[in-house]
Amino acid sequence: MVLAIAILIISIIIAILYIPKLKKQQETKTILVFSILLLIGTALNMGIALKINIPSPLDFITFIFTPIKDFIVSLTK
Repeated sequence: MVLAIAILIISIIIAILYIPKLKKQQETKTILVFSILLLIGTALNMGIALKINIPSPLDFITFIFTPIKDFIVSLTK
């Protein structure tokens, strides 16, 4: 729990440091992308800190391509 709070505090500090600089340069699209990526990274790291099972992207890729592989193998037999 302490680690999750530390991750949240560090993410808030990063946002406080970078967003005003981007606002000054009128980088609205960059602020949006930065905020989304920071939010995703913070959520994933907090999930890891709280020992939540986060599936690997490889699981999804395996789910998609296993039937395709099986089909191709069945054609070669």
